[in-house]
Amino acid sequence: MVLEDLYLPFLNGKHLLIRSTLRDFASRRLIATDVMRREREGDINGTVEVFRELAKLGYTGIRIPEDYGGMGEDIYSWIILMEELGYFDPNIAGMMLIHTGAASQCIVHFASEDLKRKYLPLIARGERILAFAMTEDEIPGSWSSYMKTKAEIKGDKYLLNGRKTFITNAGVADIFIVFARLDPMEKGARGIGMFIVEKNFPGFHFDGEIPGLGTRALSWGTITLEDCEVPRENLIVGPPKAFSLAMDMFNTERIGNPSICNGIAQRAFDEALEFLIQRRDPRTSKSFLESYQGLQFKIAEMASLIRSSRLNVWYCAYLIQNEKPYVKEVQLAKLFANEMVRRVCIDSMQLQGGYGYSAELLTEKLVRGGMFGGIGGGTLEILKLRYISELMKEKGLKHHETSK
Repeated sequence: MVLEDLYLPFLNGKHLLIRSTLRDFASRRLIATDVMRREREGDINGTVEVFRELAKLGYTGIRIPEDYGGMGEDIYSWIILMEELGYFDPNIAGMMLIHTGAASQCIVHFASEDLKRKYLPLIARGERILAFAMTEDEIPGSWSSYMKTKAEIKGDKYLLNGRKTFITNAGVADIFIVFARLDPMEKGARGIGMFIVEKNFPGFHFDGEIPGLGTRALSWGTITLEDCEVPRENLIVGPPKAFSLAMDMFNTERIGNPSICNGIAQRAFDEALEFLIQRRDPRTSKSFLESYQGLQFKIAEMASLIRSSRLNVWYCAYLIQNEKPYVKEVQLAKLFANEMVRRVCIDSMQLQGGYGYSAELLTEKLVRGGMFGGIGGGTLEILKLRYISELMKEKGLKHHETSK
């Protein structure tokens, strides 16, 4: 089974080659039995091995410019990568989302030339794994601008102190994009700086993995910084712009999340469809799909949701690629895709009955893996608030948000 092709006139031969190469790799390397084994055993190292193999194909540097050793591909190629990996294994999809998305793009777009030359070639080759450290356990993710992690200058270094949690890739990453309060007089976003922190810097500690409902073969954990020594040149952006630049970039990077959701949903759909084709009515020997109109209706409903979500995402990609306004559209795409993937995965499990619920088949893993996207990278509730805020701004109205 493979992700259904969509006819999209803006995709060229290179995009189609990337899709074909990824499918060939995933069909051989990400077979369902191995993916389920890694998930069942919490085999994070197995996911890292897949990452290394993707690195050999160049995909760990898919959006890093060629001048720094990457592929220099566009947003379309990235969405193809996220969709395909989401279809075959949400664990490696989540790992690659952070590495090729927000974390590396902070360096690509905001870092000094010296930092780019130092880090991007290693990142592009997959020799260094990236993580993105903003969320703190005492501060709700949607209030991140009130973070407590602090940075102070001491000689030729910054000393960082604080704790970051719910970090994807935390236990396997070599480099962390860390946000810390550099200006103690500014309590909000304007006091925050953005740093490159290596795991071998003095004062850096990995505190351990956080067990999750799904994607159990994906590292997700907590770090502590105790007088962590960071060279002064490793400040990517300082106050007052660092946080606002990161938030602006997130509006683009959020499109990777629904792309993975669409891949997961399509796989859940395919699992259900194949089950209904193979399952036989003992009275007529016909397939369940042929025999029951109610099942046919459910399959059609699932297909329409997936198709709508995928086209939604690709429309956003077109807007981003062509530098058109896209913020509201991306918020809606992430909102719709995450509600869609939960519904489709649950429906797939229901259509397969006890087999769908059983850990012996792939579907229950997809149900669990499809839950996280509506929490990470902006909850569904926050997306609704942000959409309304943008909409009311366009209409000349004031929106009093409950979070900043």
